[in-house]
Amino acid sequence: MKIVEIDNYSDFLGLEKEWNILLERCEHSIFSTWEWLSTWWKYFGSNQRLILLLATEKDHIIGIAPLMYSTRKIHGLHRGKVSFIGTPHTDYNDFIIAGKTEECIRMFIEYLNRLPEKWIYIELTEIPENSKSIPTLSKLSKALKPSSICPYKQLPKSPSAFLDSLGRNMRRNLRRYMEKAKKNFKVAFSDYSNVESCTEGMHLLFKLHQKRWELRGSPGAFANTSFRNFHLEIAKIFAKKGRLGLFLLKLSDEPAAAIYGFKDQTKFYGYLSGFDPNYSEYSVGNLLIAHVMENCIREGLSEFDFMRGGEEYKGLWKTQLRRNQSVEIPRSSLCSTLYWLYKKVWNPYFNKIFP
Repeated sequence: MKIVEIDNYSDFLGLEKEWNILLERCEHSIFSTWEWLSTWWKYFGSNQRLILLLATEKDHIIGIAPLMYSTRKIHGLHRGKVSFIGTPHTDYNDFIIAGKTEECIRMFIEYLNRLPEKWIYIELTEIPENSKSIPTLSKLSKALKPSSICPYKQLPKSPSAFLDSLGRNMRRNLRRYMEKAKKNFKVAFSDYSNVESCTEGMHLLFKLHQKRWELRGSPGAFANTSFRNFHLEIAKIFAKKGRLGLFLLKLSDEPAAAIYGFKDQTKFYGYLSGFDPNYSEYSVGNLLIAHVMENCIREGLSEFDFMRGGEEYKGLWKTQLRRNQSVEIPRSSLCSTLYWLYKKVWNPYFNKIFP
């Protein structure tokens, strides 16, 4: 086995076919796809160095480490780190490996230790708790720790069974809110998941998402131009492949709520949502979630993943919990070891004594 480094965007783009072949041989999320990561790099990779490592055996790729190098200023000095491509916009990060997991990860880290870039540590965040990478990473570092809570709901095989899976109060409330909405408006659910309508749907999502957060005094996720443009492009890409899930609830033709997510294998990933606070008395967000879950069941999907965040509304759906893991691995050098001791031992100690 040997490691091959891809350090430029052009070669990254040329990996689509081999990348997709590898994905078919291993467990993965939508966020490990070539489409997601290469498009993310297009919009956010300018201030980082690409370190895309391929583990090859007999001229076949058996593992990919989608990594990047970045620096930040700490106490007047520039400190470097290695992290997953897509951080912090990706809910699930991981290595992509089909067999020989431990050997691949160890070789990836050995390769990183030989790089000329003066990185101090590897910071790998938001790794799914059921990832096959976890046992190896736990051997390599004692700094493996839980991070984000990720609620999810297992979907039954029929819409009627879905309603039965909810609590009595939730069923009653959904029925009551729908009746109230129908009494005052023409209620319509719209699917913007196709190529022709997804751009229009995304702009409606932006408007709803921003309106809610701006009323709270926050700029909202889509205030960032690069973030908006990235999602406009990725929505089109996934729409062409039948992987986009973009739905709106309209009350008398006025957009009231939106859900934006992705379909991959047997899952729906609920990435972002938005709703108009003026319609909050109708619980428009929950009405739309119920509609999307029923749509997922009709399409044969078996899980609705709410992804990162323990917001209270997610628990209303009788969800189960997964917890992502994060790990920090220091570089094998004296300078890195001294900095690691400062960061993990000395600095917390002095901050505790001299707050």
